[in-house]
Amino acid sequence: MMSGRSGDDAPGRRIGSSTAATMSTTPSERRRSLSLRSLLICVNVILAAIFITTLFSGIRLTKNYEGAYKDNNARVFRNILDESISAGTRGGSSSSGGHIITTLENDLKQEKEKTKKLEETIATLMQQQGAAQNSAAETDSSSSNSFQQQLLESYKKQINQNHNSKNKQDLCSILLPKPTPTTLSLWSHHMPNILNATKHWSDRESFQFHDFTALLLHFVSPDRLQRSVKTLPLDWTPVERSLNVIQRRLHFLQSEMERYRQMNHLQPKDDIPLEAMKKINEDPKAPRKLNLLIMGGSVTMGVVCHINPVNAKGPNRRDGAWPARLNHFLINLFHGMELINLQTMALGGTNTETAITMWDYSLLAGDIPYPDILINAYATNDMHWNSMQDAIARNQTLEQSLYKLSQEFIRMVMTPKKSCRHAPPMLLYLDDYLGNEQNEVLTTLASSQTINLMSSYYGIGSISYADAVRDIVYGDTKEWWLSSQWYEGGKYIRGVHPHMGTHIAMSWVVAFNLFNLVTTYCSLPEIETQSATDTIRRLHAGTERNNKGEWDYGYQSINGLPPLKAAKKLGGGPREKPRGIPPPLTRDLSLEHISDEWREDSVENAPLWKTIPECLAEGHFDDAIDHDSLPKPCLFSWVVNMERFLDKPKGLNNKLKPYLTSNSGWSAEADNNKLGWVPSSGLGSKFTLEFKKVAQPVHMMTWMIMRSYGEKWDGSKLKVEAWSGEKLLARDEIVGFHDKKTSETYNIKMKLFDQESDSIGIPPGSDLKVTFELVGGTTFKISGMAICDH
Repeated sequence: MMSGRSGDDAPGRRIGSSTAATMSTTPSERRRSLSLRSLLICVNVILAAIFITTLFSGIRLTKNYEGAYKDNNARVFRNILDESISAGTRGGSSSSGGHIITTLENDLKQEKEKTKKLEETIATLMQQQGAAQNSAAETDSSSSNSFQQQLLESYKKQINQNHNSKNKQDLCSILLPKPTPTTLSLWSHHMPNILNATKHWSDRESFQFHDFTALLLHFVSPDRLQRSVKTLPLDWTPVERSLNVIQRRLHFLQSEMERYRQMNHLQPKDDIPLEAMKKINEDPKAPRKLNLLIMGGSVTMGVVCHINPVNAKGPNRRDGAWPARLNHFLINLFHGMELINLQTMALGGTNTETAITMWDYSLLAGDIPYPDILINAYATNDMHWNSMQDAIARNQTLEQSLYKLSQEFIRMVMTPKKSCRHAPPMLLYLDDYLGNEQNEVLTTLASSQTINLMSSYYGIGSISYADAVRDIVYGDTKEWWLSSQWYEGGKYIRGVHPHMGTHIAMSWVVAFNLFNLVTTYCSLPEIETQSATDTIRRLHAGTERNNKGEWDYGYQSINGLPPLKAAKKLGGGPREKPRGIPPPLTRDLSLEHISDEWREDSVENAPLWKTIPECLAEGHFDDAIDHDSLPKPCLFSWVVNMERFLDKPKGLNNKLKPYLTSNSGWSAEADNNKLGWVPSSGLGSKFTLEFKKVAQPVHMMTWMIMRSYGEKWDGSKLKVEAWSGEKLLARDEIVGFHDKKTSETYNIKMKLFDQESDSIGIPPGSDLKVTFELVGGTTFKISGMAICDH
């Protein structure tokens, strides 16, 4: 079989063609020579086959060395074949068997040396391939295990590099690479971290909601989260201030964490114990946290947020609501560092109309600081059946009511409360409405359309959870993971409150949008400033630029733009944009007059709209360090469930006690988990509040009352009178019942007026007495009060 194979190969034919040279030898010598030749050919062929197999295996082992060795290996292979052929030729022309044996031995020796070299090369390749695989595995493991650690290590590295540098820095240049990656990219490449950071603190040990959370991540995919980004802010100054706050605190916490690790001989990747981390977060020397305030209704409170497909023991109400989950998520994502002070002002049955009153009168609880970021999460309650009835009572459509309330709230929040010390917070609108308060699909989009219109006109950020998952819900309206439950026992029902899945997904949507604000801002070009701060500023619509007092169109030769030749002043370009917010968007606002109206308002309120450099130049300290306390326009105010101790009857009793001079039958009660001040003795129950020598003028009183339905509430009516000495300043009878099959909160305003002096309200130093008496029905409920200067 071997001789037959050699007769078919080229080397075999060459050996066969040398018979003329071998005729002079004896038959035995010829047989011996042919036998040796055949042996040489077989050895060469086997070696060549082994080498070819080994060569291609080595090539497959690594792509890194493919190009480097490809041509070389090919030459080696050709040389081996050529030398094999030459060896065969030399053996065929030899006249001596000894010479043939010697040649064969030399060839075999050479082949062994070449084979050894090849084996060494292959071993080197395999070692390098293994090292590359181990490196890749370590990289993947590091990415999977700790995205947070990568961020912190990057931050630490940049801090060390820039510690002695005089160059200005900001969080963007310290923490993120250039070009800045998108939030979509970061989120997509760190899904294991997202999953782990979502784990609720009460589920820390077993993670029994692991599969449910993973399935939700599958549905609420990164591309859907990108769809939730609706509008971005026009002025990025609030984002700049927010990042300055986070940078200061992050630098302090990172330094303290590093010091703790050194003292306790921990490695950089070792976790710090929870108790130690708590002390670091609560260090009084630490710079303040970023203040994030979320205002909303019962969805924001977390009503029925415990319902899930896993078990019946999910966290309920505030612990399981999406704001609490968002807070846990951010802390988990950043290795226990508390960078954000997240506060919630949520009360069932309230909507944007209530939010207007609370913001106007600064009815923030004592432990809630002035926010850097404010999220309006009233979309569901703004679309509530009660809101529809309120609009009808005012002879408005639901759309008109939404339009009016949204605009009033936006203008109130975006107007500074105090120049240089209370710049407007970064306002974000969250569209969380994916309910069935209305059955017509087009009508359900009224809130979404209003939010988009107002956000675009006023240049604020807006987020839509609804748009992220709307197609999934509409594709199967019987699902209840991502919306409220619309079917019960096969029957279509009204469903207001979503379940656990929505709250988990909502926390992702808001987190994604907050991260998107950061990565978008960090992608903006850097600008040079004369600011006294040590941080970089970036070019955006809120950055003003004047050249020696003359408007130069704000042009800067940065980011690849060339310096202007300035050969001729080019006219017809836009003037410097007026400061402040644009005029109210009404049917009468015309294109012809909008510029003039805006500029007139900007000049009239110029002190309110000072920039960060202007405020620093006047000696005001950076509000990224701290805020002044909010100006309090109210002499006395409270709202149930909005303050830490106003969620139980004892807290409400303590709030009223200093001013309660008489009480006959009123007490604090929490029936149906709804706290309020109620007439427990029924009809005729009275109480009086007195305020001696008031320290500020009082012009208006606002009562937040609950109206309800049924026999218990039938005919409910409260008489309220306000007196200053012997002067009656206001009187009203407030109805406490309605025909709606639900309970809701109303704001009742009473203006104080002195008829004798024909003046509004009372001046400082006056006395004020307010009396309350139940004159109809058997019950009533007061859930808030505000006695204020306007």
